Amino acid sequence: MGKIIGRILRMIAWNAPIYQFRASLWRKCGVKVGKRVYIGNLVYFDGAYPHLITLEDDVSIGPSALLLAHSGGSPFHSQTGIFKQPPKPILIKRGAWIGSGAIILPGVTIGIGSIVSAGAVVNRDVPDFSVAVGNPARVVSKLPKPGETVKDTEEKK
Repeated sequence: MGKIIGRILRMIAWNAPIYQFRASLWRKCGVKVGKRVYIGNLVYFDGAYPHLITLEDDVSIGPSALLLAHSGGSPFHSQTGIFKQPPKPILIKRGAWIGSGAIILPGVTIGIGSIVSAGAVVNRDVPDFSVAVGNPARVVSKLPKPGETVKDTEEKK
């Protein structure tokens, strides 16, 4: 896909009024989007490396979240070689929920059924069935797995 067409599709997807339409547009832009995925308004997926972002089935991403597969640095840092970090894939596993305004940085995997709170900055992996909050994000609690009760989860602590 050409750069101009890709940019136009991203702009339409950013503001599309229907979330199913947004998901299909992001698929066309190169993001790997599973089934029943909710993508909120103004969600930004890395424009240079959308193919490195994978959203598995039943993922939910709140408005204004950022998923960045690369960190380019300024032209000065790139030209002088001070900062060199290659792009890294982002994987959001099945059933994960990314809160509004959260930032997911390169190389991060969000585990199955995990929750990332609104405004969190995630710079490392979040395990399955966990709640991550803050800047930088840290895991503050575990969630019950399907079939478990909250009491079962608390007994494991």
